[in-house]
Amino acid sequence: MDLLTQIWIIALSVSIIIYLFEKIRKQKYIVKFSLPWFLTFFIIIVLAIFPILIDLIAIILGIREPTNAIFFIAIGILVNNIINLSFSMSESKKQSIRMAQEIALLKKGFEINGGNLIDSKLPRKVAFVENKNIGSNNEKFEK
Repeated sequence: MDLLTQIWIIALSVSIIIYLFEKIRKQKYIVKFSLPWFLTFFIIIVLAIFPILIDLIAIILGIREPTNAIFFIAIGILVNNIINLSFSMSESKKQSIRMAQEIALLKKGFEINGGNLIDSKLPRKVAFVENKNIGSNNEKFEK
């Protein structure tokens, strides 16, 4: 690998790391999701600084060409990142479903106390205030 290629790889990786830090600072990206990407670009920087490591990895893995070893490592890292994101999406979906169920139960007049449902019908005045905030016409409940 020639010096110009090493410089470009390092510059691009550092730029992406700075971009990720900026997104985290502006709270547009969660640290949990960025950690695998930081690790990925850190590995890329290390391999760009020490290209002999690519040859060593290729020998250890039994791969003839170092270029193929680079592709193998890249695909492995990307698959790992995709799996981590899939797990996070699955967990978020479960939380969304759970919250929607709890909101529906609360709207029906049930309290959720430590996972147990308690029937607590709202008084008419409270129900009227809630409906008034929604903007519906509830003149029959005013008294």
